[in-house]
Amino acid sequence: MNDKAANIVLAHLKKSDPVMAGLINSHGPSLANIGKKANPFHVLVRTIINQQLSVKAGQTIVARILEKQNGRVFNAEKLQCIKDQAIRDCGVSKNKLRYIRSISQAVISGELNFRVLKTFDDNAVINTLTQYPGIGPWTAELFLMSALGRPDVLPIGDLILRKSMQQHYKLDSDSEEHIYREIAEAWRPYRTIASRYLWS
Repeated sequence: MNDKAANIVLAHLKKSDPVMAGLINSHGPSLANIGKKANPFHVLVRTIINQQLSVKAGQTIVARILEKQNGRVFNAEKLQCIKDQAIRDCGVSKNKLRYIRSISQAVISGELNFRVLKTFDDNAVINTLTQYPGIGPWTAELFLMSALGRPDVLPIGDLILRKSMQQHYKLDSDSEEHIYREIAEAWRPYRTIASRYLWS
């Protein structure tokens, strides 16, 4: 995203939400990077690994597997060549190993084609990915944000995001989902960028 586009996004968020304006002023413009995309298969596998783990634990496991794969990003063919026990020894649970194997095979067979997937709208991407074991809405939403660079995604199932909203918007920890979504309406059509500021 160029500076002009980033300024438009940030101006909208600041105008629509004073709390978000404070976050943007604190962290600066660098988080408004709409369109920045990462390797889709890598994002998907990394997100599966990170499910229900701390950031540090997830990063450690990802690094261990990448070392065994001998690469900087996950590759379906190379992953399938690594024995199950070798991946399990990296700290991957039995279920997560099954999820990774399923996605890898779908990519290798062509059943899951990321070039086709990126032409889908957000809901269609989520519906497609959640058909695979181990991929729920949260994983699919993070994929939309990181792999496809979609600008208006709200991963409300993310615990860190909810805790940050509780802190900055003075919400009770047992607030219902619709409360979070109502607050986030002001951020449309840039809820992805607003989420990044809340994560920072």
